[in-house]
Amino acid sequence: MNKIRRSSTVTFGLLVLSAGALLAATPTGCATNIRVGDEFADSGSGPSTFVPSDAESAEASTPPSLKLCIATDCPVPYATCADGMRCATNLSNDPKNCGACGEECPGDFKYLNMTSSCVNGACEPACLDRLVFNKVIHYADCNHSFEDGCEVATSNDPKNCGACGNECAPGVSCIEGKCGCDPGMVDCGGTCVDVRNNDWNCGACGNFCPDPTDAEAPPPGMYYGCGDRQCGKLKCISGQIDRYANCDGDITNGCEVYVGRNYKRTDTNNCGLCGNKCAPGQLCWDQGGGIAECGCKPNETLCGSFETSNLRCLDLLNDETSCGSCYKRCDIAGPNQTSLCKKGVCELECLPGWADCDLDPLNGCETNVLNSDAHCGACGNRCDTEAGQPCIEGKCAMKECDGEVPQ
Repeated sequence: MNKIRRSSTVTFGLLVLSAGALLAATPTGCATNIRVGDEFADSGSGPSTFVPSDAESAEASTPPSLKLCIATDCPVPYATCADGMRCATNLSNDPKNCGACGEECPGDFKYLNMTSSCVNGACEPACLDRLVFNKVIHYADCNHSFEDGCEVATSNDPKNCGACGNECAPGVSCIEGKCGCDPGMVDCGGTCVDVRNNDWNCGACGNFCPDPTDAEAPPPGMYYGCGDRQCGKLKCISGQIDRYANCDGDITNGCEVYVGRNYKRTDTNNCGLCGNKCAPGQLCWDQGGGIAECGCKPNETLCGSFETSNLRCLDLLNDETSCGSCYKRCDIAGPNQTSLCKKGVCELECLPGWADCDLDPLNGCETNVLNSDAHCGACGNRCDTEAGQPCIEGKCAMKECDGEVPQ
């Protein structure tokens, strides 16, 4: 059974929003003698007061006293827009309501490599990164004109390599934001290649090594490829799945040890590489890292089997797909919830800003405590709804009193 954790009650302090606008947690009427920057002192009897932390410098450093009253209007920059709750929209950073309700910042500018965000109530353009052929291409506005968008791909522009104005030397390409290749590598059509042993670029770019027609059949686990910049050299097979190694150093018997990822062929005495011996009872297989490994990590348990094709190492204390035991999945989270496994026990927790105030597991965490007047900041923490006091970012709104303080 899942255990639902409710949000704990939180006591909020004061937060200055703008000139004269403040937020507090549980206001009633007006607060007096509040001086910004002072520390709170409670003698245990009589009304609480604020006193300076340094009495000698209090007169010189403490601003005038503030008197706070309940706020009923949305303080700047908050507003009540059509798609939100009362005073729930921050016009300074909401891209759908930027500066005013309904003023939406444009998203992806087609062919301009741009987007935009809301900053201080105004839509500001920003450059995008794009994924092209499994490579991330970074763009920048190097001519400082958004009329043509972010016109430069700094990932491959030799005049703006990695950043605007960073020009590569003549004849040197810009590859993934760097001018040229690292030592020992050669630029082959925009890709850095080690031509010393690359079967497709052996000794030089584009020099492919074919199978020799007049050579003898290669020893077991070997093939003819590129070595020391020359084709026709015997090499150990090293594919994505099947890999072999010459563990005894004797080329006459080829690359005699299988070090690949096929669990039906792995060697527990040479798991993934020569001499990597697994402990008694451990299996050797690819655990998802692309290479065969022995057993599981100390905090993991071996679950499943080769026969059912679900063999995995899992953390039964923290894995929500195997919480407490192998493949025991935690319940699916409800609205505004997340499903977690903690110390082998499934728990449903509310997402930040949400709470389960009605204790109904069917509707998840139904209350937005950032904007709920009845549950402001925590379940049961009610603002003065009769006076019309709004809840803003989990705090009941207060303002500096105008004129005489009501009793």
